[in-house]
Formats: sequence, structure tokens, C-alpha cells
Amino acid sequence: MLSEIKGIGTVYEKKLNDAGIKSIEDLAICDLEEISGKTGIGLKLLRKWKEEARKKIGFKVAVPAEDLSKISFIEIYGDKARVKIKNVYHDNIPVYSGKYDELKEDLKKEEMAVVMDGGTKLWFNGNFYENVPYKIKKPEVKKKVEKSFFNKLKEWWRK
Repeated sequence: MLSEIKGIGTVYEKKLNDAGIKSIEDLAICDLEEISGKTGIGLKLLRKWKEEARKKIGFKVAVPAEDLSKISFIEIYGDKARVKIKNVYHDNIPVYSGKYDELKEDLKKEEMAVVMDGGTKLWFNGNFYENVPYKIKKPEVKKKVEKSFFNKLKEWWRK
């Protein structure tokens, strides 16, 4: 039950349940920004609860045994990315640009991030992984559909 976590009472538990978080395990692996948007609960409070949930279930970060550059792919959408590792997709991953030394403190706060520093590097489990294939996706621009000659003629005739 979510109420086992300090600070989660019946009101917060109902909000989390309505957002799809039914168990401590769900809370430990959830996307905080998404849940915050659905529930209206602040990110700081959700982060605290997520940490406590991870401690309760003995959550450990997986360490991939394989070469990450062979089993992963990055799709970059502006300041967010979608990262695929071993056929598991991770959405809303922050994208940083700049030198590692300048970003070091910000990266320590992230579980996963993409760094654009000349090339593209994946920050995962406190390590950089280079040579990960990536693709920069541009937002789709909706094209204005032009009216056919017949429709233009019809409009002109009505005037």
C-alpha cells in the first residue's frame, strides 16, 4: 500500500491511484513529471516518495552487461529525448548541451540524460556511454492544404 510511505495519506493515495500508481513498485519506477502533471503533486514531494519507495523495495539500478552502444538508440526531440535500451523505451529524458565539466553537477541529479558535446553521449548509471546511435527528430510542421481549382471556383462563384 502506498500509505506505508511517510507523507502519503488517503488523499494522496487516491490521487496517485487515479494516475495509475497502485503500488510502491509503481511509484519506484514512475515518470515523476508525468505523475506530477496528472495529480498536481509537486515534483519535490514525488521525488522524496520515490526515493523512499525504492528503499522499501530494495530497488537497484540495472547495470547492463552488454555494450550499450549496440543495444540502445536515442531519438532527440529538442530538449527531450526518447532512449531505447534493450527494447525498453525511456521517455522525457533531458538533453543537455555543453561541456561535461560545466554539466557535472546537473548530471549527478539525473538517472539518465543525453549530452550533446560535439557528439552525443548517454549519461546512465553515473557513467557516460559514447557511440550510441542517435537521430535528431524535427517537429512535424502541418502543411496548409491548398484548395482544389474546383473549390476555388465554387467560392468565387458564390461571391
